Amino acid sequence: MIFPVKVPYTVGPDIVKYEGPAFNANPDPTYLLEKKRELELYGSHVCGTISNNYLHHLNTFCGIDVNTTLPEICVKLEEDVAILKDGHLHTIGFCFPSGFYPAQKLGLSFFDMHLPVGDGETLRRSSEKVSALISKQDAMFRRYVWTLTSLPSLSQLPSYVKPTPQSINDLYFRTETQTTVGIGGDICLFFVKVNMHPLQQLWDDYEKRSLIVESIHSMSEAVLAYKNLTHIKSIINL
Repeated sequence: MIFPVKVPYTVGPDIVKYEGPAFNANPDPTYLLEKKRELELYGSHVCGTISNNYLHHLNTFCGIDVNTTLPEICVKLEEDVAILKDGHLHTIGFCFPSGFYPAQKLGLSFFDMHLPVGDGETLRRSSEKVSALISKQDAMFRRYVWTLTSLPSLSQLPSYVKPTPQSINDLYFRTETQTTVGIGGDICLFFVKVNMHPLQQLWDDYEKRSLIVESIHSMSEAVLAYKNLTHIKSIINL
């Protein structure tokens, strides 16, 4: 289980150079079935492209027939996918988004995409530099994101109402493994693998429990609000 919790909690690019697979070549069928379901329910909200001009880069990298459409790609990979061109979101297939409607982000710059992020000034200031860096030919970087949520599904689409949690047993530990692959020509492929685990599985580990509590306590009110952790913070203190 990936456990990227740090103290204090900070909001920034946090990317590190990476060498390894960007996606799972042997996807779990349960992931693919869940993605198929999300596409059937919310296709135009979670999947879209400005044009198909750069889709062949994603297909070629993944070893998929170049004529494969974006929805077809989505149900072949565990990972959610996106394509950035000139620092702007050109294509997105996010079946498991974290609280937003992916297609609404199309055309936005890296800076604009992160405007809602609480305490995201550092992330936004570095947006132009990061966009150029991750688009360089053969450049690969990895970043991790985590949160707690009361919604057990891989998708955290706003269409799903989050139950009001009453205890640790109502919460889940959610992580995103974000991997970027530079293609050159100011083009970047973006892969996101989502994992969910009942929080109780981690709560029996004193070190992990302490890090989660301390990290959440180090968050500002803006970050807590953005990540919907204000009420959850009171639960983990019980």
